[in-house]
Amino acid sequence: MKSVLRRWNSDALDAIGAARHSRPSGVFLTGTAGSGKSELRDELTGLTGFAFADSVAEAAVVVIVVDASAPVGRIELEQWRVALESTPTVFVVNKIDVHRHWRDVVAADSDLVAECVPRAVECSFHPISVRLARMGRDSGDAVMSGQSGLEEVADRLGALLVQAPTLGAQRKYAAAVMHSAAEARASIVAKARTVTGGGDATPLRARRAALLAERQSLGGDRRALLHNRIQRVRVDSVHAAAEDLRGLGIEFRQTIDTARRAELEHLPAHIAESARDAQGRADAALTAGLRAVETELGLDNRPAQPEATGEPIDVVAPSRRRGIEDAIMIVVGASAGVGIGRLVLSPMALVPAWAVANTAITLVLGGVLAWWLTRSRALVADRAHLRGWTQECLAGVKSAVEQRLLSRILDAESVLAIALAAADREAAARIDVALAEVDAELRALADRRSALLSACDRDLSALERGMERFRGPDSAVVSRESAQKVQAATEPFEQPVRRSR
Repeated sequence: MKSVLRRWNSDALDAIGAARHSRPSGVFLTGTAGSGKSELRDELTGLTGFAFADSVAEAAVVVIVVDASAPVGRIELEQWRVALESTPTVFVVNKIDVHRHWRDVVAADSDLVAECVPRAVECSFHPISVRLARMGRDSGDAVMSGQSGLEEVADRLGALLVQAPTLGAQRKYAAAVMHSAAEARASIVAKARTVTGGGDATPLRARRAALLAERQSLGGDRRALLHNRIQRVRVDSVHAAAEDLRGLGIEFRQTIDTARRAELEHLPAHIAESARDAQGRADAALTAGLRAVETELGLDNRPAQPEATGEPIDVVAPSRRRGIEDAIMIVVGASAGVGIGRLVLSPMALVPAWAVANTAITLVLGGVLAWWLTRSRALVADRAHLRGWTQECLAGVKSAVEQRLLSRILDAESVLAIALAAADREAAARIDVALAEVDAELRALADRRSALLSACDRDLSALERGMERFRGPDSAVVSRESAQKVQAATEPFEQPVRRSR
């Protein structure tokens, strides 16, 4: 039992040794607030001259003062447990001259002590009135002093103090042993309950459940997420490329409508360069979208995304062949120019001297007008031709860009699916290793729990055997003689109840 106490209550052996070699003396007085402790101490000092101790460990007798207005509670009684289990106790119920139901209070206090402190060393109950004792002492009334009950308390304290030199240390020693054994037993039982409850295995079980959930979520969820995100990237990239090319078409049409002939010559090269820029922007947007998918799937460190390959878009400059409509336009322009020239110079025909000049001027003016009309009509025709070519070129560029994007998306989906499968296999292997470690820790914890429970059982058995062999000097006694005597007697005084001041 000593080794068990040393393991589970390291201070127990020191407390037991101190109690065994103690020399208790004096009276330790305690009680509830407002119960008249100070007045009782003064009366006892004047009546008996007892010495008072400063603590329960030093005292040979403990006096507990309570009020007769109501029984004490379990909380107050728990505070006095150490005193009741180690030292003879005198339970004083004061102010019986004020409260009529003090007999019920005494009986309730006695029952509560017997119920809650079964190992009480010795406890007697004494109903008293310190007020009556003081009044009797001041007036010299011996009857009133006898009715106060204080003399019975003094006699009881004297008898207990006489027994203190022979039984005091032994009682405190027995109480210290039982108290230390009870604390050790409570520690052992608490430890066994903690181990049995499995609280130490809760984090491991939670981790194991999380690993199993992660193991089950591998594969299906991530593949579905991959398919969803790839389709979203497909829609976004194709739509963005189409919008970009549509904006270029609107810009080119506005440029063609206001372009001069020299500007029209450089426009095909500008369109080709803009188409290649649009292709680069579409590739960059697709690359960013695929990178986002890789990040969301946790494949940042894998070279899963295929790079953009293939030649850039090659836009062939438009070629135009002059046809019969151009010759007809020249003839129509010449005839229109000559007609306009004759119309302008018709007033000069009235002057005979201007006849020859009129013909020459008509021909020159008609030629100039025919040249201007022909050039203007050719510019309009070139604009119309270039406008149609631009639409066809942008349609081809759009088709090529979409084909390039869709091809890259298909390749990326295939590569990402392979990378995701490889990542799932690695994750599954990692999870299996972690599960094996957790299972090993759980088995080791179960073995330690079993060993600890066995040790707790052995310590409890040793403690019980030790307590069976150990016996205190006397058994626990809760004396109710004083309460029974008081209940059998008549009223302690032939006066009406007087309230305490």
